[in-house]
Amino acid sequence: MIPIYKIEDFVSDKTLEHSFKLERFGELSWPKQLTWPNKHDFYEIIWITEGTFTHTIDYHDIFIQTDTLLITSPGQIHLLPTPEKVKGYSIAFTEQFLLTHQTQESIFELTFLEDSFTRPYLCLDENGQQELKAIIDPLIAEMNRREKVPLIINGLLLVLLNRIQRLMSKTQPEIKDSFQVLTHKRFKKLIEENYREETDLAFYAGKLNISANYLNKIVKNLTGNTAGGMIRDRGLAEAKRMLVYCNLPIGDISDQLGFKDFSYFSRQFKKQEGMSPAEYRKQMYRKYAVQ
Repeated sequence: MIPIYKIEDFVSDKTLEHSFKLERFGELSWPKQLTWPNKHDFYEIIWITEGTFTHTIDYHDIFIQTDTLLITSPGQIHLLPTPEKVKGYSIAFTEQFLLTHQTQESIFELTFLEDSFTRPYLCLDENGQQELKAIIDPLIAEMNRREKVPLIINGLLLVLLNRIQRLMSKTQPEIKDSFQVLTHKRFKKLIEENYREETDLAFYAGKLNISANYLNKIVKNLTGNTAGGMIRDRGLAEAKRMLVYCNLPIGDISDQLGFKDFSYFSRQFKKQEGMSPAEYRKQMYRKYAVQ
């Protein structure tokens, strides 16, 4: 069983209401009996200002170097050897904290938070570094106060996230249709809630009050993927986790994730990973010494 950690598990005086935490990377507090791999129930943005390390997220090794942002979302699996001689910042926060003083729509527009499954990092140029530091410095100042004001911290966090969103958007064509962006965000949230039971695109389109064809058009426009592909990809991502950390037969994993039949599951898995589910399980056992 993979442990799931909350912000309060990382004891620090730089924490606000178990919902927000900002620490310098070299001063990070770790749980006494921290177990790897693990999951978080919060978002985390790590900005490395000096040094390098490799962080494994959902079994993908990501090399992080100086002036790189690493973005992780709740539920992702982490493997991280304790980095030495690394400087920077760790900013952790829950979705509930964001929603305390913001609308759901304003959070939906921060698409990079969910894109961390496919675009988990951003290399910062000098202008980007200056933009972010201008917000992080007053955040640190507020967190150092004896009486911290949640509204100030929440507002500064939203500004920081929107700056990161703008920097991320520079690497992709600008999407001006906010309806499409919000619909895509809602679709991803629905998938997260229902992918085990529902694989039919019509179900999701109905929940969004649009046609399946229009939903597919929106997803293709924003991601290049199909709407059905997004549903399958989420199921396959969970399949990879279950193959490594569950002892269930592969056929049972296919059934639990709602695939039509085992052969279809195997074909889709091999198409994405380049190997069969059994081969993947064997390779991951060797790589991460899973017991």
